[in-house]
Amino acid sequence: MENSITRHKMDSQMDSVTITNGYWYYFNDQDVRITAHGSGYSGRETIYVNDEVVSDRRNLIKMESSHKFCHLGNDYQVRFKVTSLMKATVECSLYRNGQHLATETKAFLSKDNQSVKKQIFMCFLAGLVFGGFFVLFMEYFSG
Repeated sequence: MENSITRHKMDSQMDSVTITNGYWYYFNDQDVRITAHGSGYSGRETIYVNDEVVSDRRNLIKMESSHKFCHLGNDYQVRFKVTSLMKATVECSLYRNGQHLATETKAFLSKDNQSVKKQIFMCFLAGLVFGGFFVLFMEYFSG
């Protein structure tokens, strides 16, 4: 009982997308629990079946990726697809024996346009500040 409560608490903490937690997707196919994780900064994608790793690889450039594995005589496939770069939205789909079972979509930024504009402005401002400091740093040491 305690294990399921602990797992539920962990799952709810990882339900939202953050830089440190990344993207977590949870699927159930009968008695098979399939969990997919995509790192928010390293590009590592890991697929778990009943808490055991069945696929693990890094994807840094592609907008889509696929993980195939076999479990209990069934061929599974988990697909990641970036659907929006502006909001950092990633869609994760589960297939069994070629049949689509489920899709979950999660985004780093909320759907609120104001928060997206704020995030873009903050990134722009941070780029200006760090860029300015870099130029001053280079001028100080080179001249």
